Amino acid sequence: MDPPSQRNQLLLLVLGVGVASGLHLGLLHLFLWRSWLAPVTFIAASIVYAACCYGMWRWVLPRLAHRRFGVQLLFEALACLVVFAFISVISTSLIASLFGGPGFFGTPVGESTVVTITPEIRQQWVWIYAFLPVLPVVLMTLLSYHQVWRRVRALQTHAEQLRELAASAQLEALRAQLNPHFLFNSLNSIAQLTQADPAKAEACVERLADILRYVLKRSGDDFVPLADELRMTTSYLEIERARFEDRLHVESDITPDALGMLVPNLILQPLVENAIKHGLSAKLGPGTVRIEAHLHADTLYLSVHDDGVGMQPGILSEAFERGVGLRNLRERLYHLYGPGGESSIESRPGEGTRVEIRLPVTAPDAA
Repeated sequence: MDPPSQRNQLLLLVLGVGVASGLHLGLLHLFLWRSWLAPVTFIAASIVYAACCYGMWRWVLPRLAHRRFGVQLLFEALACLVVFAFISVISTSLIASLFGGPGFFGTPVGESTVVTITPEIRQQWVWIYAFLPVLPVVLMTLLSYHQVWRRVRALQTHAEQLRELAASAQLEALRAQLNPHFLFNSLNSIAQLTQADPAKAEACVERLADILRYVLKRSGDDFVPLADELRMTTSYLEIERARFEDRLHVESDITPDALGMLVPNLILQPLVENAIKHGLSAKLGPGTVRIEAHLHADTLYLSVHDDGVGMQPGILSEAFERGVGLRNLRERLYHLYGPGGESSIESRPGEGTRVEIRLPVTAPDAA
């Protein structure tokens, strides 16, 4: 399905051409007949024709494809002739009745004019005005469909596929970046615990296995329930606790209605890793990482906060450009949600950093 912005642009293009054509004819009749109703009449009729043209392009003509080109063109021409002839008869009859002219059907009535233009002749004009635009509009519809519309739609489909591939590539790049650093830190922590605390080392190995199992199981998923993402992040935090021991504290504030919402795969763990790596590792004494998730109306608010060293204002203003993880986060949100996915960061030196993302609600049955 096309995004609303693309549909609106195409509809604006078609209606804009219709308004321009109607304005041209209306101004011409205004000059010839000195009637100010002419521009209004022709613009309104042209908008109707343009809307029908859009409908033919979008819903009717694509259903006549998958045939030989000659047969397809014949069916398209017949469909356009029927639709535009019907629209032309209805619109012309309506305009004629508004101006007090003879109707399209029935016996013409009225007195003969001084110039001997009989009602029959005037009725002939009605026929001329009814069918004169049909052939040009049919030709314009067919030529534009084959030369412009189908190419535009093909380009839009290709662009959408590229955006989806780019989003998938962003996810794979993030995983490729996550795994080496994460595995190195985790294995280093486990190695240090092997002699000092074998039981804790064994627990870390189990948590690492849980994480790798999760990554492999969800490797093809763009979205996962928040509950699954939290379980994976919890396993990661348990390994980090083994490294930091009593220096690392974890808090959470997750509303139950947020747990079932779908979030981008591996969206939370990099935020937690950033909080520990850049916020708490350089802090003297204990530090806290707090994870929050709240659902308000149709938006999921997900945030990670640390009370670490924080960032200077100059660094904060460039955080989403300088940090690979945060830059990937913002780009992934844009690819997956467009303008609907937002992210922000707040930080004060010595007080910590808070990163928040706002996601349109996606329930599990929408995946």
